[in-house]
Amino acid sequence: MVPLSHLLVRWLHLLAMAVALGGTALAWWVSRTADATTALVVAGRYEGAFWGALGVLAMTGVGNLGALAPAIPRGPWGAALVAKLGLVLAVLVGSAVRTATVVAARDRDAAAAPLERAYALTAVALVAVVGLAEVLAHG
Repeated sequence: MVPLSHLLVRWLHLLAMAVALGGTALAWWVSRTADATTALVVAGRYEGAFWGALGVLAMTGVGNLGALAPAIPRGPWGAALVAKLGLVLAVLVGSAVRTATVVAARDRDAAAAPLERAYALTAVALVAVVGLAEVLAHG
């Protein structure tokens, strides 16, 4: 039987990913369909939620790793873990660039910020992270 604390950590992990991925998809859709001012307002508000969700994902990810991972990850499972961690690092770096782009666009009131592409790339990378998480969870 799984202790209640492990279920809470997993639930928080899934909730944080839903906020990160769902918010990214929403910001991408708004950047495609709305005017530049609205897209920039949505992007500005979403960035705080994204980074908060990413913080929860990192903390609960460490908790999940402690509960689920073998002592020394090896074989295909270990390779999937390394791939996921590398992809998460790429999401972090790419998201820092995206957030800097949003801040710069807000400061100079730019209407042509490349938000659509930045959110599309973030969404694709997060879907890949979810796919690797599925591999890690079910082998």
